[in-house]
Amino acid sequence: MSKPAERIVCLTATGIDILAELGLEPVGYLAQGIADRPEFFGDRAQQFTSVGSWMLPNLKAIRTLQPDLILGWRFPHRLYQHWLRQIASTYLMSGSGYDIALARLRDVARLTGRDTVAETAIQQLETQIETYRTAIPANLQKTVLMMGGSTLNLLSRRFIIETDVGTMGSLLQQLTHYPWIEPAGKRMEPGLMTVSLDRIVQSNPDVIFVQTYPPSTAPLSQQLTNNPRWKRLKAVQTGQVHEVDQFWHSGNGTHIMQIMLSQLMPLIYPEYL
Repeated sequence: MSKPAERIVCLTATGIDILAELGLEPVGYLAQGIADRPEFFGDRAQQFTSVGSWMLPNLKAIRTLQPDLILGWRFPHRLYQHWLRQIASTYLMSGSGYDIALARLRDVARLTGRDTVAETAIQQLETQIETYRTAIPANLQKTVLMMGGSTLNLLSRRFIIETDVGTMGSLLQQLTHYPWIEPAGKRMEPGLMTVSLDRIVQSNPDVIFVQTYPPSTAPLSQQLTNNPRWKRLKAVQTGQVHEVDQFWHSGNGTHIMQIMLSQLMPLIYPEYL
């Protein structure tokens, strides 16, 4: 690009995370998404023009906005990249985890002339992590699990686990005992895998964070209450099971990382934080 992008259309939650970190706002965003959350743009998001859904972006609406940069996700937006790149420069993201999030932030910062802002945001995150690392004795790290699922997972008896390369897993493995290692050659999205309840019992976490997915209406941890294996877990017996909403996975960016660290770490280490 010959000059920094100013008119940005965003087709992904991670893009919203990045723009919030860089102090920028999109001219167009999805009809439904996270932009109106108070952690991001709140009521200001009502001013963003709708450009369709994540799976079906409205190419005509995007073209009308005359953007000079489009932020998308490799799947599904690689299916549209021929048409998107005829409209404007297009940056397609993929992957999760700490290092990838920093690289993405720097990439978009270069495209928008916000390199200094990006480095400031990265320094804030690194300072936050170091503050926690200093406060927590290394020999007293707790075993933590981030899991999710629905009634379908209850039926299959396999639950979705965030691995050490996931958005939060990549941070928690620096500050806790996080034994959920990304397996080689798996087919699921990077950062996630499925495991049995028996495997969870083997690791016996001190603290468990649970996310309930549709079509479940009752919290997943509540649905597991009478499961004999679940009741054997240390975290269950000590009341250290915490339900978290789907905001947990709303973007693989540094902004959400800082927010979630500030929420989760005091629950893991109340005696130190």
